[in-house]
Amino acid sequence: MRHLLLSTVALAALAGSAFAADLPSRKEAPVYIAPTPVFSWTGFYIGADIGGQFGSTSLHSDWTGWNSHSLDTSGVMGGGYVGYNYQINQNFVIGLEGDFQGSSASKSWSWVGSNVLGDANVYTAKVQTNWLASINGRLGVAYDRALFYAIGGAAWAQGSATLSGAAPSGLFIGSVSKNTDLSGFDIGGGVEYAFTPNWVGRVEYRYYDFGNNNVSALVNTFTPIREQTSVNTVRVGLAYLFSAPAPVVAKY
Repeated sequence: MRHLLLSTVALAALAGSAFAADLPSRKEAPVYIAPTPVFSWTGFYIGADIGGQFGSTSLHSDWTGWNSHSLDTSGVMGGGYVGYNYQINQNFVIGLEGDFQGSSASKSWSWVGSNVLGDANVYTAKVQTNWLASINGRLGVAYDRALFYAIGGAAWAQGSATLSGAAPSGLFIGSVSKNTDLSGFDIGGGVEYAFTPNWVGRVEYRYYDFGNNNVSALVNTFTPIREQTSVNTVRVGLAYLFSAPAPVVAKY
């Protein structure tokens, strides 16, 4: 009898455990925590920038009493840029960018020379950069929201040269100016940081080289002045990145 009673109690305990296991759990499900989205540099962007321009223009002439003279120009520049980034993998970004910059950089120089008749005159030469433009490729290394990049490509500019003075003989009186369209290349680098998924700031250095150009028709039919121009720029910018849509993450 005793053994029968113990067996009955043990059997009842096992049955109760099995029944409890079949009941729905009252424990709350864990709170879903969405994974932090990975920032992507892929997308179109448009921005504006401002900075300083520091250039060097070497003037060469055969008739003014000097062979060459270098003018170091400086001024403020500013404009806009537009481009497209494509992020190849977690670290590498390639892109294409175009920009246009207005410039106030200029420099003047005066000297005493003589004209073909031997008259002594005071001349003033002034060079100025009116605008810069370029189309460039970009190659960058990304660390999440920071992008370190190199940039380079084809560049264009418009420069102006002015020569003024007074010749008692009447061969040269007043001032003449000439706009010159320049072409060359630019190369540089910078760093960008995405403050938000769309707003991206940058700091950039760029070097431009436009080679030698003749500033023709400045002084009647005399030998023209030749100029060699290079430009250094440092600028800061802010752009809006039209980034690709974030992937949809399913919740379970």
